[in-house]
Amino acid sequence: MKARHWQECEATCQRVLDALDWAALGEIYFHWGGVEFWQERRPQVLVAGFELARQLLRRVPTGGSSLWVGAGVAELPVLLAETMIQGRKVRATNLRARECEVLNAALQQVAPMATARFEAIDAAQAATDGGYDHLGCISVLTDPETWPLLSDVAYGRIAPIQIDLEQFVRERELATALTRSLFAALRRPGWITTTAEEVAWFLDTASRVEASCVADDDMIETAVVGDPAGFLRIG
Repeated sequence: MKARHWQECEATCQRVLDALDWAALGEIYFHWGGVEFWQERRPQVLVAGFELARQLLRRVPTGGSSLWVGAGVAELPVLLAETMIQGRKVRATNLRARECEVLNAALQQVAPMATARFEAIDAAQAATDGGYDHLGCISVLTDPETWPLLSDVAYGRIAPIQIDLEQFVRERELATALTRSLFAALRRPGWITTTAEEVAWFLDTASRVEASCVADDDMIETAVVGDPAGFLRIG
């Protein structure tokens, strides 16, 4: 991969970030202070995003396909790198329809020929197509809006005596079902990009279907949440 291709991709991503409606994104992500938060985090979106992209593209094949779950601003560099540099197909799913509109509007304005686009679709539905050689699942199974109790447990924000067991079981069953549907969409050998806090979900699923699941040592701190993200090789 030539340096100029990376430079072109990074320049395109910077223009997309410049074109984004940050006020709208701030309202989507936060009740207040959203614009200020993004102003502070934007440089890290580029730095962390392209470090993750470089690590990922060393592992996945040219012309393959990725399914990204809950993809947003932080995943823009990786999506553009996959499509522009390595000719890969990407499906970037996000249940926030308004966020998809904002992201796609900037992509259409700056890079209309780019194939990366965001879909307001349930990832489990996208997974039914199957045939992906890579799955991106970063800070999805720890999302406090979707899994408030699982998130509290994962990050140690709640004492064991405070856990509502019925709610915990409900959330765990839903998260387990999602993980299994995503895993079933992955070709083997394949790769999963995820955070340290989410690895256990994929290890459990891999063991149930007698698949190997080996974690690489490389870790990158995510741009928004700050969780360490890395790579699982699935065989």
